[in-house]
Amino acid sequence: MSEVRRICPQCGNAFPLDARHCIHCGYDMDTALPVPQSNLPELVSKAAVPVLVGAAGLVVSMGWKLLQGMLSQPTQPKQQPIQVRPSEPVQPRSKFTVRITTSWAVGDSNGTWQEGRSEQTIELD
Repeated sequence: MSEVRRICPQCGNAFPLDARHCIHCGYDMDTALPVPQSNLPELVSKAAVPVLVGAAGLVVSMGWKLLQGMLSQPTQPKQQPIQVRPSEPVQPRSKFTVRITTSWAVGDSNGTWQEGRSEQTIELD
């Protein structure tokens, strides 16, 4: 039965399969192996773009609606200051609250999955 041997990519000579270095030129076979790299950061950045675009669109839409509301309110002339009597209860201003919830999940070719969730709350007077 013949023995399986490895061919050195540097000098072309055969040497035993279990040897790490070529016995003729000393070439290190472990440095010739490719290093596995994860593409997880690239996938996370690709997944974050639609979330950020959606959040930015929501903020722009809210700002536009608030601006329209402020422009549609009649303005009072400066000659007539607003007077509040102590006997009348002062109505609190209403607050507008927006809650943004984002969830993501990313998997790579090795079957490794990572997922996350975050919440942001924005209160506008």
